[in-house]
Amino acid sequence: MRAYLLVLTSFFVIFLQEITYADRVEFSNGDILTGTIVEINENYLVINTDIAGVLTIKRKDIKKIESTSLVEVTYSSGETFQGTLHVSGDKYIVQEGKEKKIILWEEVKKIAPLSTNEDAEGDPLIQKDKRKWSGNIRASATLQKGTTDTITMESGIAISGRKRKDSINIELDGAYGEVEQQINTRRYGGKFRYQYYPKEKWYIYTDTNAERDESRKLGLRGQIGGGTGYEIISQPRQTWALEGALMLTHEEWLPYVPYEKDKVKEQNFQDGLNKITQASQRLIQSPEDITSLGDIIGGTINMLNPLGNNEKTKQDYTSLKLGSNYTRKIFNSELSHSLTFEPNLEHIDNYRLCSLTTLVTPVSKNLSIDLTLSNDYDSEHQERRIEPWEHRLSAGIRYDFGKKD
Repeated sequence: MRAYLLVLTSFFVIFLQEITYADRVEFSNGDILTGTIVEINENYLVINTDIAGVLTIKRKDIKKIESTSLVEVTYSSGETFQGTLHVSGDKYIVQEGKEKKIILWEEVKKIAPLSTNEDAEGDPLIQKDKRKWSGNIRASATLQKGTTDTITMESGIAISGRKRKDSINIELDGAYGEVEQQINTRRYGGKFRYQYYPKEKWYIYTDTNAERDESRKLGLRGQIGGGTGYEIISQPRQTWALEGALMLTHEEWLPYVPYEKDKVKEQNFQDGLNKITQASQRLIQSPEDITSLGDIIGGTINMLNPLGNNEKTKQDYTSLKLGSNYTRKIFNSELSHSLTFEPNLEHIDNYRLCSLTTLVTPVSKNLSIDLTLSNDYDSEHQERRIEPWEHRLSAGIRYDFGKKD
């Protein structure tokens, strides 16, 4: 146990370290954005951020730029100059060592960062495009209404690693709940996603996830697939992307939810015992009664196997996954909403609809209040004997590590 805690502690120490970004942009309206500058040209600033990916911003909206990275200034004449960039209003200064050079923008073609390491003498040339890690840990209470009505405790961790043109996202979560000392909720799952930007705003991705939700009779749902998406809106305070993918899906459905399983098991065991008792009495009165002997054997089977032959059902199919992802900053809070429509390509009238809305409000540097509303619809609810809609409202605390923006 101590070794396990030591490993777990070491894991969090690694990922809870603050991530420092090289470039900081201040806008005319007071907003601040951090990330890695990709390019500054005549009209726009292109910057890669952790939360919104690559953004294109009008240069006239920028008040100040602070950067520790080396850049290369290319003049219209073809001449170049390298150094660190400092911008304040319309004043552009590139510094190389102790030498400073004021840039006249009308003479500049573009400004772009270099991408090399330190040389043998230790002269700084420019850092590589290293992956920047960040994430959050959350704990919350969930009110669930659907096939199983309950209040549960839920926890999870999300980690993301981003570079200029790609990102990795990992999520793990779980929930547990009891009602009158009877388990009625056991839910856990994990997701892995890799996303790559061949061009600005357009990305391709691969997605893998697995989940188990006994409160909805879901024994296992595993998916793997890939697709593409496009960022229709890509701004510092607002993003919106549409995407689509093909997914290979494996599902296993349980015959009972947890508390139903215990009740059925107890009832069948008692029925088997009653059958044996009644048959034994009849057999004592009439030893030649063969049916009584059969009832004794049947009752014994019920007691030894009270759940009978009710086994989980399995199915494999290919589905189309269409999604919308939206984020919006409202003052200090961040509102996000994702909507997914997933029809079965083999039976197009069978589909799932999933909506997830989250509002995160900071209360300190790293702590936030997390409100999440989840709504899931399953068109095959009648065959699975579950409620068509599953609603979950969660409220809890979230701890963020690394730099969000």
